[in-house]
Amino acid sequence: MTRIDVSIERLVLRGVPAEMAEGLGPLVEQRLSELATADRRGEVSPHWASEQMLGERPVTDREGLAAHVARDTWASSRTYVRLAVPR
Repeated sequence: MTRIDVSIERLVLRGVPAEMAEGLGPLVEQRLSELATADRRGEVSPHWASEQMLGERPVTDREGLAAHVARDTWASSRTYVRLAVPR
């Protein structure tokens, strides 16, 4: 079974209040891992990462911010990961 684990050493989010960004790394790691694993398996992305869901309302909580960061990170890096990891 394919599982992609992600480890974030340092997460810098410009323009995000410190109290919201504090300790966000582990949440983003988890969401990014779930998203990448689902994509790698050819499965539908987890519900929390749905572009439609994220586009309907502003991000106002840590879970939503983590999902947003993970989705954007995966969207910008998935091509490189696919090239580097054989199926």
